[in-house]
Amino acid sequence: MSGFNPLNILIVQVEADKYADLIKERFPEKVANGEIRLLLAYDELSLPDDFMDAHIIGTWPLIVEIPQMKNLQWMMTFSSGVDHWEKWGQIPARVPLIHVPGGSGIPVAEFTLGLMLNATKQFNKIWDNQKEKKYERIQCQELHGKTLGIIGLGGIGREIAKRAKAFDMNVIGTEIQIIDIPFVDKVYLNDQLEEVLKISDFVVLSCPETKETLGMMNAERFKIMKPSAYFINCARGSLVIKEDLIKALSEGWIAGAANDTHWIKKPLPSFLPSDDELWDAKNIFISPHISSWSDMYAQRFGSVFVENIDRFIKGEPLINVAPGFGLEYKVS
Repeated sequence: MSGFNPLNILIVQVEADKYADLIKERFPEKVANGEIRLLLAYDELSLPDDFMDAHIIGTWPLIVEIPQMKNLQWMMTFSSGVDHWEKWGQIPARVPLIHVPGGSGIPVAEFTLGLMLNATKQFNKIWDNQKEKKYERIQCQELHGKTLGIIGLGGIGREIAKRAKAFDMNVIGTEIQIIDIPFVDKVYLNDQLEEVLKISDFVVLSCPETKETLGMMNAERFKIMKPSAYFINCARGSLVIKEDLIKALSEGWIAGAANDTHWIKKPLPSFLPSDDELWDAKNIFISPHISSWSDMYAQRFGSVFVENIDRFIKGEPLINVAPGFGLEYKVS
């Protein structure tokens, strides 16, 4: 077992028990006889007393003590993006960071299509009418034939495109290079963002937070969009200038918006306090950063976690190591 007995595995996640069960299923004897020792916490405030002894970490929140954890061999983030870890910059060079690129693609894509359907079919208004026992026939719009602009055609963006094509939408989007992408009718370069905004009926953010994308959706770019267009953000709150989004809605620059990711990062993944002005904005659907969180979340990320535990025990190379992390790691 790469010289560690017991192998201490720290899991910090609201569904920590599910990840623990996956490990028990894969290594029943090693867990039973104490060769693998599981340390569970549901957030960074409930870490067990001996968490500093961990050799492996699977986590969603940041753990500030990581640089002082001398036994730590590798860790995994239970999220697709690693931008928050890059920004933090405290993971030692000897420690690889495992991630699952596009791991949230399916649930985020389904959620995004749900938001688009809600915008066109007005389910919110129908539900409100039902509660009031108000029988009002509403003429809805169709997704059929509409243009969807996906800003960032990575793993998540491509899953959105795949599902949008089932509705016979015209799918366009941005990438770092012009390449053929399944279910995408036309690919634009990242610096052609304005062209995509001008012709899209729905604009969906599906890109990571970088110095180039930070605050990318501002007043100037909202004004470029069609007055009939809808804006959807299931990426990062920091990509949008909140005040400009509110103004775009109040002044009718766009028809509506849906926002799943917000600007405050505590508690993770993001948070919108009850006194935030966004709650009172016109024609916006606000969700509490749940587009990626489905009943398959732990299974999807846990399968990669468990596979790497097995590889570590056997002394094999780890899979899905995030670029730029673990540069001094050596397979034992």
